[in-house]
Amino acid sequence: MCRALLLAGLLAAPALAADQRPDPVAQPRLEGRWLGLAASDAPAALWWAGPAQRDAAGSDTLGEALASVPGLILTPAPGNGTAALIVRHGRSQPDVPFGPVAQPGAPLLLAGLFDHDLLLVAPAGGLGGAASELSLSLRRPGDRLAGFGEFAAGAFGSRRALARIDVPVSKGMRLGLGAHVQHDLGWLHNTTTGERLNRGLRGGLAGTLDIDLAPTLSLALTSLYARSKAGNLPAFVCDPNAPATCDGRFASTGSADLGAQPPGQRADVALHDLRLVHQREALRLELIGTLARQTGQLGLDLGQSSRLANPVAAGYGLIARNIEENQEFDLIGGAQVGALTVRAGAGFNAAQTRRDAIDTLAGAVLADRQLRQDRDSVHGFGQLRLEAGHGLALEAGVRVDRQTLTLAVSDRRTGCAPNAMPCLAPAGPARLERTLFTPELALSWAPSPHLRLFARSARSARLPGWNLLARSTAELVLMPDETGWHHQAGVKANLWDGRARMDASGFVARTRGLVSPLLGIDPLAMAVAATQRRDMRNHGVDVVLSARPLVQLELSANLGWQQARWTGAVPAGGPNRPLYAPDTTASLSAAWRQPLVGTGSVLVPRVAARWRSAMAVGPALGLTDGISPGGWQVAAALQLEIPDGGWLMSLECENCLDQTLTDGAVVGLPTLNPPRWWQLRFTRRF
Repeated sequence: MCRALLLAGLLAAPALAADQRPDPVAQPRLEGRWLGLAASDAPAALWWAGPAQRDAAGSDTLGEALASVPGLILTPAPGNGTAALIVRHGRSQPDVPFGPVAQPGAPLLLAGLFDHDLLLVAPAGGLGGAASELSLSLRRPGDRLAGFGEFAAGAFGSRRALARIDVPVSKGMRLGLGAHVQHDLGWLHNTTTGERLNRGLRGGLAGTLDIDLAPTLSLALTSLYARSKAGNLPAFVCDPNAPATCDGRFASTGSADLGAQPPGQRADVALHDLRLVHQREALRLELIGTLARQTGQLGLDLGQSSRLANPVAAGYGLIARNIEENQEFDLIGGAQVGALTVRAGAGFNAAQTRRDAIDTLAGAVLADRQLRQDRDSVHGFGQLRLEAGHGLALEAGVRVDRQTLTLAVSDRRTGCAPNAMPCLAPAGPARLERTLFTPELALSWAPSPHLRLFARSARSARLPGWNLLARSTAELVLMPDETGWHHQAGVKANLWDGRARMDASGFVARTRGLVSPLLGIDPLAMAVAATQRRDMRNHGVDVVLSARPLVQLELSANLGWQQARWTGAVPAGGPNRPLYAPDTTASLSAAWRQPLVGTGSVLVPRVAARWRSAMAVGPALGLTDGISPGGWQVAAALQLEIPDGGWLMSLECENCLDQTLTDGAVVGLPTLNPPRWWQLRFTRRF
């Protein structure tokens, strides 16, 4: 008995001395529309992760980092491994800002993610995005020399390096620099050409200069450049050229004429912002200017597509190049007068999308066109928060946005003429003007410092514009406005002296003119979806739990349950339910932190399991009614931490059990999730 007590003491005592981990439920403070509140005080259902969660998971991409968000599907776009297809609660294409700069076009799956302070997922509507908001706050440089470095290597020839350093240039001036690079040799076996497809090559640079111009005046300049070159081509579990071989992920492409454009996509994005802030005790003024530019190249070789009327060996190919630019200027002011906090702002935005695309079949050109869509916006907003006493708080806000959209089209096919081969032209007007009005109202009550009840209602509205994948005049239509309401109510609780956190909420939403997740991705699917108005209703529950019941034990669980369904008749020729909106998503994870006596290090085994139920992805070979079956995926890691030196070494795997799931569909062919992936990772913070 004495020996047992002594052994227990040796295991437990070093846990306080050697394992100096931050509390797993420490609450970040939120800027912007959240008025500097802690996450637990904001009257909305939020999901967030900080540097500690990023280091523990070692996420390569935005999709991996957000894999456990309830009700969220984030996957490489079908046919396009660079862009992200993102859907939450049935609504697609949420805003993805990096700091104050919204990324133009489809979000990139940034490998390495850059080192960041906060990754936040906020609900839809009101002052936020129409389909929720996924924001990444880059690390701000500190007043002392500090840094971070990471290197990883693993399966399929993958290599990854990530670095950041903060340099105090002089008194009141701080410089932060970051970079990442990653590549792999691909995991999809092309049995026609013998090559590996779905390769990944990603990298980026970021820099922030913070200058204190005066005691109440500061200037921040941030620039970010990122490049991504990857593929997510159609794949099969069985080899199309040897159907008896069903033990991998195979492709049979290599027959379409891509005009020397390599399969997959490359995208380059550059984001720049300037923020001038005047901060006094109860007054804050911000002047923000942003500039963003994204370019992309797409080569999609689909071989023999059964969706086509006359499939031939030469196959179907799509070549596209696009440029998306966004410039914005905003003036924002905030003041606090006693129990009342007021914030308001106004600004303008100019965005352009230019797309050159060629569709081919059997070497013949089906369509060759150049399209340009311009979007000009003049907007303003106001919000207030009243602390009424006794833990009661009321928030109200509204955003008004006057948008003007225009379209220009050039059909570049030789011989195009109205009386011969019809030229591509808009099916209706080439100009649209709308005023979007999106109010929100929230109420919260904190009967104790550890418990908060809240309710929130918000309206959303956006203009999707024209179907820029159109190959004919009938397809080049102006899609209907998407509008809706999102209502939610829930509870936030910090329990066990702050060692456990619970966020639970229920929601009801209704959306008119739902934007398809395949907008800008699948030309054949959009040929149908662009001409149909689809309305959706949804209701469900989101639950996030995390706890540290013992000093060594960390637990978390997330659940998203929803019922996204069409209202009225099911659209003819379309999916029988909203795409990428499974009824259930869930995750469970656990970690045991075992200090190693006398070494100053901590051994940490981790395991996580994620589940999604069946979901609609669209018609594809091997799927019934376009429904992809659900399934589990398991991730695990064995890590060694040296807290005093800031070291972390991790042997980890993703999809450890090598489960195969259909993640999407493009032009009638399925795309699959990556196979089992392992890597060895070394991380150091100082």
